[in-house]
Amino acid sequence: MTEGLRGRLAASFAGSLLFLAGAASAGSDVIPDIDPAGVTISGISSGASMAHQIHVAYPELVHGIGVVAGIPWNCAEGRLDLALGRCTGKEEGALPVEGVPDAIRAAHAAGTAGDPSLLEDDPVWLFHGAKDALVPAKVADALAAVYSGLVPESLIARVDDIPAGHLFPTLDAGGACDAAATPWLGACDYDAAGALLGHLYDGLDTPSEADRSADGAGRLIEVELPGAGEAGLDEKAWLFVPESCPENGCRLHVALHGCAQAAAQVGTAFVEQAGYLPWARANGIVVAFPQAVAQPMNPLACWDWWGYTGADYLAREGAQPKVLAEWVRSLTGN
Repeated sequence: MTEGLRGRLAASFAGSLLFLAGAASAGSDVIPDIDPAGVTISGISSGASMAHQIHVAYPELVHGIGVVAGIPWNCAEGRLDLALGRCTGKEEGALPVEGVPDAIRAAHAAGTAGDPSLLEDDPVWLFHGAKDALVPAKVADALAAVYSGLVPESLIARVDDIPAGHLFPTLDAGGACDAAATPWLGACDYDAAGALLGHLYDGLDTPSEADRSADGAGRLIEVELPGAGEAGLDEKAWLFVPESCPENGCRLHVALHGCAQAAAQVGTAFVEQAGYLPWARANGIVVAFPQAVAQPMNPLACWDWWGYTGADYLAREGAQPKVLAEWVRSLTGN
């Protein structure tokens, strides 16, 4: 992140959330106690695909997932042509996912994925915009089929009737709901962040008007993300810390942006406007916003779901899953 961009981002916080220009380490006393049992993850597009990969790779750390326009596990098989072809629905017929749950079990036996039996009590929330032309319905159906082979249907929620394009739906932030344009947020009169968090965590309080205010309680801070540079990630990440936590510690939710939606491209639009923060304020949830970075093999700052970081991109030892898993461990004290 350049100093010029950091300055612009800092200015955007004036009169709203407290911004700490100096980075805070994960071990800093600004980070509250976090309940390891309360860790969940979500993402949109490439971020959703990475969230899915991390859920499979580290089910002992992540206990629920929200997906907006995600791609099934190992769809690309490490090949860009498959990523751009069948994984975005450009080939005829359904995606070949019948054997994916068994492939995940085989990956666990080989030590490259977590124990899939740990997924069996995890809530799963799957969203597909009815007007999403980039990730068509059959791709969403394929991902749902993968989870149906791993998780009881009673724990899976699907939403596919919102007229949203390829974007993250919000109550009123962003552009038109059916548009596909920066900052990839759509004013859909639908609170996707609230819907997914409400499925992942029982008994959440609805945010008050004060919680929804831009200058509501809590702090948005910039923290170090150890190992990020070698994994194609920004060495700084955003962390929202609520004003208070439940007695047993705050819950932690990791939210992953989509392609062309990192802070270097859209500032703090995804971080502040996607809708996570009001629910975090109201319910004692720490929200982590790591950032991918643009590079020659990844010009749109996508998360790696096709192999630009190496052949083990989706495995436990894959560059990006491992960095995020180690960060979650550091935040939870595990």
